[in-house]
Amino acid sequence: MGFSLSQVSPLGDSPSWRLLHSAFLWWDFTVVCPCFYGQDNFCLPISGDTKLKTVRGVVTRYCSDYGMIDDLIYFSSDAVTSKVLLNVGQEVIAVVEENKVSNGLKAIRVEAVSDKWEDDSRNQGSPSDCSPRVLIGCVTSLVEGAGCISQTTYFSLESVCEGFEPCKGDWVEAEYRIRPGTWNSEATSVKPLRYKRVDKVCISSLCGRNGVIEESIFFTLDSLKLPDGYTPRRGDMVNAVVVESSQSCYIWRALCMTLVKRREAAPVHEATQFYGTILLKNKGDIEVTQMTHFGTLKEGRSKTMVIWIENKGDIPQNLVSCKLAGWDQSKQFRFQMLDKDQTCPIVSFVSVSEKENSSDENVNSLNSHTKNTISQMSENGLVNNRGISPGDYTCKGENGEKDNILSRKQMTEPEPGGLVPPGGKTFIVVVCDGKNPGRCKELLLLCFSDFLIGRYLEVNVISGEESLIAVREPFSWKKLKSSQALTSAKTTVVVTTQKRNSRRQLPSFLPQYPIPDRLRKCVEQKIDILTFQPLLAELLNMSNYKEKFSTLLWLEEIYAEMELKEYNMSGIVLRRNGDLLVLEVPGLAEGRPSLYTGDKLILKTQEYNGHAIEYISYVTEIHEEDVTLKINPEFEQAYNFEPMDVEFTYNRTTSRRCHFALEQVIHLGVKVLFPEEIILQSPQVTGNWNHEQDTKSNGRSTSKKTRKTMTDQAEHGTKERRVGDKDLPALAPFTAEMSDWVDEIQTPKARKMEFFNPVLNENQKLAVKRILSGDCRPLPYILFGPPGTGKTVTIIEAVLQVHFALPDSRILVCAPSNSAADLVCLRLHESKVLRPATMVRVNATCRFEEIVIDAVKPYCRDGEDIWKASRFRIIITTCSSSGLFYQIGVRVGHFTHVFVDEAGQASEPECLIPLGLMSDVSGQVTKLVKNYRSHEALLTLPSRLFYHRELEVCADPTVVTSLLGWEKLPKKGFPLIFHGVRGSEAREGKSPSWFNPAEAVQVLRYCCLLAQSISSQVSASDIGVITPYRKQVEKIRILLRNVDLMDIKVGSVEEFQGQEYLVIIISTVRSNEDRFEDDRYFLGFLSNSKRFNVAITRPKALLIVLGNPHVLVRDPCFGALLEYSITNGVYMGCDLPPELQSLQNCGDGVADPSYPVVPESTGPEKHQEPN
Repeated sequence: MGFSLSQVSPLGDSPSWRLLHSAFLWWDFTVVCPCFYGQDNFCLPISGDTKLKTVRGVVTRYCSDYGMIDDLIYFSSDAVTSKVLLNVGQEVIAVVEENKVSNGLKAIRVEAVSDKWEDDSRNQGSPSDCSPRVLIGCVTSLVEGAGCISQTTYFSLESVCEGFEPCKGDWVEAEYRIRPGTWNSEATSVKPLRYKRVDKVCISSLCGRNGVIEESIFFTLDSLKLPDGYTPRRGDMVNAVVVESSQSCYIWRALCMTLVKRREAAPVHEATQFYGTILLKNKGDIEVTQMTHFGTLKEGRSKTMVIWIENKGDIPQNLVSCKLAGWDQSKQFRFQMLDKDQTCPIVSFVSVSEKENSSDENVNSLNSHTKNTISQMSENGLVNNRGISPGDYTCKGENGEKDNILSRKQMTEPEPGGLVPPGGKTFIVVVCDGKNPGRCKELLLLCFSDFLIGRYLEVNVISGEESLIAVREPFSWKKLKSSQALTSAKTTVVVTTQKRNSRRQLPSFLPQYPIPDRLRKCVEQKIDILTFQPLLAELLNMSNYKEKFSTLLWLEEIYAEMELKEYNMSGIVLRRNGDLLVLEVPGLAEGRPSLYTGDKLILKTQEYNGHAIEYISYVTEIHEEDVTLKINPEFEQAYNFEPMDVEFTYNRTTSRRCHFALEQVIHLGVKVLFPEEIILQSPQVTGNWNHEQDTKSNGRSTSKKTRKTMTDQAEHGTKERRVGDKDLPALAPFTAEMSDWVDEIQTPKARKMEFFNPVLNENQKLAVKRILSGDCRPLPYILFGPPGTGKTVTIIEAVLQVHFALPDSRILVCAPSNSAADLVCLRLHESKVLRPATMVRVNATCRFEEIVIDAVKPYCRDGEDIWKASRFRIIITTCSSSGLFYQIGVRVGHFTHVFVDEAGQASEPECLIPLGLMSDVSGQVTKLVKNYRSHEALLTLPSRLFYHRELEVCADPTVVTSLLGWEKLPKKGFPLIFHGVRGSEAREGKSPSWFNPAEAVQVLRYCCLLAQSISSQVSASDIGVITPYRKQVEKIRILLRNVDLMDIKVGSVEEFQGQEYLVIIISTVRSNEDRFEDDRYFLGFLSNSKRFNVAITRPKALLIVLGNPHVLVRDPCFGALLEYSITNGVYMGCDLPPELQSLQNCGDGVADPSYPVVPESTGPEKHQEPN
């Protein structure tokens, strides 16, 4: 190939570009602004009737191609210098000509007087500067012959370096120019940002057109360069050149591949040899019934179908056998033969009315995969009709009441086929027993001597429980009309000023940081941002740190505002809830729109005689899709259900705090933000750790016994560290006792140091020791690891150690969300080693006490007074609310230690809010890899996908193995079930949220089986149900309420962040099998690899996933989970998509060796595939 590796510089990723990518996702590909054209310097010839003068004024009117200065001076867009985008209110300097005859004024040159942001942009180079600049970004779209980088910079494939065929998600380095006469950027050269060559690696996965090498490198056959004649296969050893690319959970994409060693061909099922349209065609003059869909069938009932086979040729055809391909795991289709004394009319289709299926396994779909031995695939369900006359098969009475046309005799052994003579007919009888709710497809194979004919057998099974959650009203959600932007007159009514807690009347030291008008107009008119702020294309460094992040924050604000406007509503009627008014906002539960307590909404009356009244309201409570509002009291009392228009507004508080933090963190400098060297410092704490304690706790799991030991140790630690506690509150003179106390503080090494939590592992203890020592300060200390490895536990220990070992310390503990901050507060409270008035929980002003857990509430009351709270030794709050301390004048050095838990869930500017308040922090990195939550079988996949196989299983064996013998496991000893459900997704009413009745019913059944199990009963509080859509949450709760299982938690992935349950059931909901140009867009929540990782790492002992494999296989993460489930024999339910059927048909003998296949122990018999 012609791809030169020397062309690519090994530059790394930039966190700013991750933000930039998200900020640009919504921009259109085509960026056009036809309003501005012409030369930068434009002068008209001066005749004797004109004269020139220079004036300074303000733009008072500006349209697409002309404007007015001070409402006196006309100018065209041609006269504007440097293609500056002017705004009304913009101060300008203009060269004006005056016509002596008409006394008219016209500007022939207009130059904007720039603000600071514009000056910064101009320092980077004017838009007319055609010198090339460097851009590092991600390929976001591709069309024929061209593409786009970061949604804004166009490139043609001719500008791409030789041998590199870009794909969506690829990270590239490009040189670009601003196209003269336009506001668009165009790349002149594009090459991969990073690349590498990998040799002798194995293809570990292949699903349809997509595959994975060594479980870490993604490839797609649509863009992969291959030698002629080579088709990749699972297990092949290959060499490849790969480029950096964001492909779901993978960060590399294979560009080209060559074969090193072919894996031995696996036996291919005969059906797959003819799969597709060729298989379904009639052959050899044989015609087979085309209509083979059983339609809708109630669960527990049966339908019968006669499939006719007619020979229209001149030679006899030998029908050797008929088979079922075995796609349907629950084996709902079977053959049936006639009794010798029974006859049937010669028709091409016979449907027996639905009959109750008396077998137990048909009532409960969960039993069907193991107990239904009767309906195993049988061959030769053939009946030759050559001796049957039209008068036979008369089983109906004259009133048509009898419907038992065919006998229920089931074929148990294959019978020989037969010749179908020219002009002759034969038929087979197929019965469908409704067992598994949802759609199902099976393949019928008619095997003739010289050819094969196939027919799809399909059915849609519905359960009785689905009627409880059926669509209540047709879906009619539309983008509601927004209120008129302009009214001739309006009156604004604000909420009556209320007395607020005086302790929260904070001085407003927080600047507004308004969005620059030029930037806003740039976005609104879809002008390329790089023309005004080229530094966005640069790598993040100290010199552009503040400007780059400030611009990105503004861009996110603009996008948020535009998104909120899309949800403005018109003609809405509020409802009453006591003295308050409630607004229903469809889609709110899923963040469409995104609202928080304290946000401002504008209510407008309908316009009458050109006048409207505008009421300012504030959100006081949010419950699912209901928003309680605080409005003017007079309006609340007088409101008589008149229709109102609703406008949503964006709350800029967090954004303003981020801007302020960017200014504050500059003092941290290069040593902290961009460290290049480590300078060892003297340790903050010296002391001798109790190694005897280390030895005793090594390798110890958190069993009941060790939990008791931990509690005892904590109580002992409380006593040991409370030396002099009685004297602390008093300010008595230094007595001898007080002097002893002071000496103890000044010489911590005089006593042995012990861990409050004796069951920490080696890495956790190392992290605590390094944090306490601070040898590398001021470098930040990074503690990272997969879910369940004890990051929060380590943070708790470190906070306690710092608090007791450093008496002069003041600790700020932050997290991105209130729930995460509450959890830290709860864990510190449960340690029982902190004195009263040591810890405080500071909440946002708008947070209500009712939603705070009881154990945390006492700490929140002290947090109402920010001045008082700032003096506590341990302060817990969210990253955003830590900005409250800026407002009371707290600055750098007030806190000695800042801990940010769950930092990966926050943006970098958000993390800077608390970091701007710190003085010294400790350095280095510790990674936690020991998982104390889940069974090994549940950790294998996430460890491989996200953590380079580094996770170590250290969970309590008595907990994680407690359900290995559950009677419903497809394979005992393997606590995972992937239950395929081809249900139907639906929406109802005005809500845009999706739900899937078939999946909801299956969730209910699993919950009932677990809660009522004889051998492995599970408490309802130990079961969690995760589903991405609020409407599905609502439907599942309705079902659980009917069976008194309301203690089961049902919620979104975000609601389970940081939590763990014995059993997790995941309902994925989406089931539309149509193909989309961008499956990631269609899958929505499901295509987020972070959400996927969080969801599957919540369970301790059992994970059950419900979903449509035909949809989920399109996502790399869910595709990997499907493969993992199939190869380990724990997939059940509906038929699989074609790209996965080979895994099912081949069995363990050809399973990928990279997937650990756990041997069966005492589980149910393995499903036998047809021969």
